[in-house]
Amino acid sequence: MTGEAVVRATEAIVSLSPFTVRRTVRWSECDPAGVVYAGKFPDYMVNAGHLFRDYVLRAPVGHQPVKTYDTPGKALNIVFLGPLWPRDMFEMTVHVGGIGRHTTHMLVMARRHDNGAPIFAGRISSIYVDPADRLKAIPVPDDIRSKLMTYQETSGPVPAELEQVAL
Repeated sequence: MTGEAVVRATEAIVSLSPFTVRRTVRWSECDPAGVVYAGKFPDYMVNAGHLFRDYVLRAPVGHQPVKTYDTPGKALNIVFLGPLWPRDMFEMTVHVGGIGRHTTHMLVMARRHDNGAPIFAGRISSIYVDPADRLKAIPVPDDIRSKLMTYQETSGPVPAELEQVAL
């Protein structure tokens, strides 16, 4: 395109099952040597988790019409497997890592878009709490449990690399 700026999205959902987000690294996410800051990887992973909640669970974080629960983070685990540089494209696939009485666990596998090399494996654990008393755990709501179980049954196998962060 001569003389026109091309605008590229930095993040896009490319599959709903398994839920996959493609992301392009921005220069501002890198250190002076041009390598993505280690602290950006958890951001990438949490953003993929939020999109998963929005589009698969239909339970956007903080946007419930009637607030019956909150889901603060309980734990975050990540294993770095490869670097990223500006303009690199990678894909994060979200898998269900477990459903407990009060907690849910999402596993996120990130791979380079160009050659499939692993970038990171991670786990996001959330606990369900009463919105009026955030120190009181409540059972995972039945509708969320059902959606997670259905997704788990239909989204395909969990990559072996995620065993590093699974419970």
